[in-house]
Amino acid sequence: MKTGIMLYTKEKTKILFINPCLRPGGHTKLLPVGVASVMTYFYEKGYKFELLDIDINDYDDEYVEKFIKNNKFDFILFGTIVTHYKWIKWLVNTIKKHQPHTRVIVGNSVSSSIPELFLQKTKADVVVIGEGEISAYEAVEAIRLKKSLKVVNGIAFRNNDGKIVINELRKVGDINDFPMINWDFFDVERYLAMPSVKADHEKDVTRAMPIITARGCAFKCTFCHFVFWNDPYRNRTPNSVIGEIKQLIEKYHATHIDFWDDLSFASAHQVEKMSDAILESGLKFKWMASVRVDLFSRGNLSGDGALKVAKKMKQSGCYDVGFALESGNQEILEMMNKKIEVDAFLETVNIFKQVGITVNTSVVFGYPTETKETIGETFDQCLKAGVYPSIGFLLPLPATGMYDYAKQKGLIVDEDAYLESITERQDICLNMTNMANEDIMEEIKVGARKLNDMLDLGLDENTFIKTKGYKNSKIKKKPLDPENIARIENDVSFNYSSTEFKFETGKSC
Repeated sequence: MKTGIMLYTKEKTKILFINPCLRPGGHTKLLPVGVASVMTYFYEKGYKFELLDIDINDYDDEYVEKFIKNNKFDFILFGTIVTHYKWIKWLVNTIKKHQPHTRVIVGNSVSSSIPELFLQKTKADVVVIGEGEISAYEAVEAIRLKKSLKVVNGIAFRNNDGKIVINELRKVGDINDFPMINWDFFDVERYLAMPSVKADHEKDVTRAMPIITARGCAFKCTFCHFVFWNDPYRNRTPNSVIGEIKQLIEKYHATHIDFWDDLSFASAHQVEKMSDAILESGLKFKWMASVRVDLFSRGNLSGDGALKVAKKMKQSGCYDVGFALESGNQEILEMMNKKIEVDAFLETVNIFKQVGITVNTSVVFGYPTETKETIGETFDQCLKAGVYPSIGFLLPLPATGMYDYAKQKGLIVDEDAYLESITERQDICLNMTNMANEDIMEEIKVGARKLNDMLDLGLDENTFIKTKGYKNSKIKKKPLDPENIARIENDVSFNYSSTEFKFETGKSC
């Protein structure tokens, strides 16, 4: 059975990249920008490899184990998010069970956040901390050429005595220096044939391709950890981005571009420059991106100045933006280290609504000071904005402030057991409030029910949080009382709320 593109190997080194399945049974499949970027870097350096794409093929564990047993590689590389800790442990140990001499290199947040623990609990040879392209490549080169791993920054490993060594973190370079992602390693047409998470559902034909325009973290929220956590925020030049978009349109006939960044635009000035570049290029496509809640206010823009930027975004093809409210309570926002004011949310929503850009948001319930009242405050903001959010619960993740807090309070004693137990943020995995789980859920249902009724979404209570049931359904709309909320026709989107962080049951991957 075909597992990917088989290419010639450098110095007869056999390398396998694995693209895991993040959400088993999911009805959407996303082109994996992380592993694709690392593969592209290896390819540009002269390496060839094989790909086992578990995600698009829906391979179950039995198939994966059989494939590993029957195929020998010198190196196997993969990465995933920390919520898949239990499965990735199984994968590493399965590889070592059948191919003990294969060197296993693991990246993404599962290794970046817990490098020492991961090496203690698995038989992985190397874990990458932070950006994976250069560190993974240099690790393979060092092993292939029988050189010491001690000189490779941005990794952790076991030395010959079994002692875990954590090397110096890699200093990040210019994001513009990385090659454009080569998607030819993947079955792009199969991915594009899947229902798009970020699609403009008003269009008959949607070919949505992802692009990375920024890396790093500027704010470090206490509930969030991702692979670029320790890196400064950096964004690509507009010319670099335009060049890649042109390639995606010409080569893959993309109609929609998803700026697949944790934060695509941190300021109004930044997004205005990109909008200008798109307009000047003459390229025609729809696009969406994530921005700051205070996108306009941080730049001291208001009124006509803010509208001017938003109109440019619309003219250049922007149809959808996502920015995280997270909480309607200012005290909780400060605990999150969000560095935003509650009022900024409604201001930004109204600006985008005036120009016809759809708004998505997310909320997180479960901070230690969460009460019925604070949950109500959060839903009040969503009601005023007329936006149904992606609803999630606080999930303490390694290398975050709330994870350290949970350990200090004795809520996490056995880290390995805890990480094996967690699922996704749409489940209450660890309740850090003084409320019972049932009371939290009931209060959320109260707020969600109000939004459901006001927006006439037709949801039942089982889909208030896990919103699989209405993603591709016909959305009912009715006029709202203009005295209570200013609304335009396209101000409700279900892209984020129906898909982000959702764990669906189905085939094991």
